[in-house]
Amino acid sequence: MSSLTETYATLIELIELQVENRISRQQFHQLEHFIRDDAAARRVYREYMDLHGVLHWDTARTGDQPLTPPVFTQPARRISTHKMVAAVITVAAVVVVAGLVTVFNQPADPAGNQLAEDDRQPVEAGVDGGAPVSNVGSPSGPVTPNEAVAVSTPSLDRPHNSIPGVTVEDFGPSVDPSPVILSHDTAGDLNSVVALINTRIRQAWVDNEVSPSDMADDSEWLRRVFLDVVGHIPTAEQVNDFLADKSDDKRSRVLDELLDDEDYVRNWSTVWTNLLIGRSNPRGVDRPSLQRYLRDAFAHNRSWNEVVGEFIAASGRPEENGAANFLLAHVNDQAVPATAITARLFLGLQIQCTQCHDHPYNDWKQNHFWAFNSFFQQVDVKGTALVDEPVYDATYYETRQGILQATYPGWENVSLGSELKGEDVNLRSELASLLTSGEKPQLARAFVNRMWKHFTGAAFTPTVDDMGPHVAVSHPQLLDGLSRDFVRSGYDVKRLIRGICRSDLYNLTSQATEDNRELDDPSIGLDPLFSRAYVKSMTVEQLFDSLLIATQASDVFGSDWDAAEKQRQDWLQQFVMAFNTDENDEADLFNGTISQALMMMNSELVRRAVAGRGAFLDKASRRGRNTGESDQIEEISLAALSRRPSREELTAVRRLIAENVSSRPTGVDAVTARRASMQDLFWAYLNSNEFILIH
Repeated sequence: MSSLTETYATLIELIELQVENRISRQQFHQLEHFIRDDAAARRVYREYMDLHGVLHWDTARTGDQPLTPPVFTQPARRISTHKMVAAVITVAAVVVVAGLVTVFNQPADPAGNQLAEDDRQPVEAGVDGGAPVSNVGSPSGPVTPNEAVAVSTPSLDRPHNSIPGVTVEDFGPSVDPSPVILSHDTAGDLNSVVALINTRIRQAWVDNEVSPSDMADDSEWLRRVFLDVVGHIPTAEQVNDFLADKSDDKRSRVLDELLDDEDYVRNWSTVWTNLLIGRSNPRGVDRPSLQRYLRDAFAHNRSWNEVVGEFIAASGRPEENGAANFLLAHVNDQAVPATAITARLFLGLQIQCTQCHDHPYNDWKQNHFWAFNSFFQQVDVKGTALVDEPVYDATYYETRQGILQATYPGWENVSLGSELKGEDVNLRSELASLLTSGEKPQLARAFVNRMWKHFTGAAFTPTVDDMGPHVAVSHPQLLDGLSRDFVRSGYDVKRLIRGICRSDLYNLTSQATEDNRELDDPSIGLDPLFSRAYVKSMTVEQLFDSLLIATQASDVFGSDWDAAEKQRQDWLQQFVMAFNTDENDEADLFNGTISQALMMMNSELVRRAVAGRGAFLDKASRRGRNTGESDQIEEISLAALSRRPSREELTAVRRLIAENVSSRPTGVDAVTARRASMQDLFWAYLNSNEFILIH
């Protein structure tokens, strides 16, 4: 039997032992070693545990028999039972045929990565909790924890096309780059956060033998950072100014300017309004009041833990206390929606299924859901105000066996027991304190994971709001390090954004290489390696605001905030469908369907923005009397796509315009035909994938 076959057989045997709950501690660590060091083994493990979980779930398990949680697996996808054996054999065959034998015998990660989070011990010397070691490529050697270390972070503003410190020759099984040293002043030294991100991501590239894409050019980067930070594309003038700027620090300066821009406040207020109450305006909720609250929070960069605490503990009338609108939208149905969305949004935990039964893959039991729900049993709606009853009692729920159980408020290892029954205790204030305190609360991990997905296109977990113990984390030490720094910085949102956007990976192009196209594709279930910028779709709000920027249609639709917001609300209602469920669900229909494409092509907004008097094209046409045709085409491209047209593109467009003018209908003069051609070009740009995607 070959070495590969023996190793693979051992892996399957260990997985079966874990599934049957017969695995010893030594065997568990052997299994952990396989999965940690080998991407192929991880895929086999996940597929096996995924399918096993589906089969186990399909048996409609009852009773109290414990199920050992698959520590490293992704959530199960429902597939037919008879495919399990065939799928596992297929995955095994792929592993063998591909010859993915390289990492079974590799040494352990020098950074000490462990997949089981509880086994990791934080070390105060570094932001990521790892032991201090030497800089990448540094000749100085190891540094002791007590030494003052200056982190040298490569500038992202250099005009080059490769990631500093990483070459093609680096990607071999013998490479062992040391993580960068992080300074002690982790809350004040942003460079240490950037260095943490760069080092952990580079290590993943090395471990998985994938090379990164080139750096994004200025046009691509500028458009991306505008959409991510302020929620719309840059103007043509802003693109021109940025391309003309030859300074080394222009990307850092633009990022700082965007974080101080009023559109940063507006964008993130919109993002979190939609997350907190949806787009469908629940009854009794004062949406403008919630938006005002969020605008104040983001304008003053308030600590995220304080903001979340106020959402959880808020009371009063919705128009007077904007934070109260969150729970007002979700306290129906015994506060079940409030329980589920609080855990999902702020903690990244999907606990709603445990309302009725124990979780099939982790230690969450039915009583855990109702203990968490108990914190909301005191709250009530009087008229339109959110109030709390002065005392609380036990919360009762029924098991699947029909047994009535009682529980009291509790979270993790803290329980407000029956001894407080009848006492004047504000349960939601207690919950806010529990969730927002401590050295490494789940609140910080969930927010970091969500922000990471927003800016990179992929979270550290397969689903951004499902971070339970049954879910694999692609870069556990990076997530831990960023979460710890977020807490130590006082939950500084802008600092976290700066760290991500200044990192090497954020500055990569979205153009895949032959090497990373197949090895790094989260859309097909692979762990994200962040070796390129992942393409994202605009949200409906980003599209609306970008159309206004590109077409300069503010004069057409109204330039003040309230008028633009009304237009945006009317626009997005075409894409929202609300469902009457116990989780207050709604669907976003802005997902690339044919109906969406037809709406874009024929909508009144696009028509008036393209052809309306006072909009961009009308102004450009008037200016065009003193400029050449090529200049007009370039101006249109800058406005819509944030880039200048290539020489080939310019030649092709001019040829098409000439053909349209020469074949114009009788009675139409050349000037009118040329203007119509420019409108067609602008319309085509605005309806292209290049416009609607963030890349």
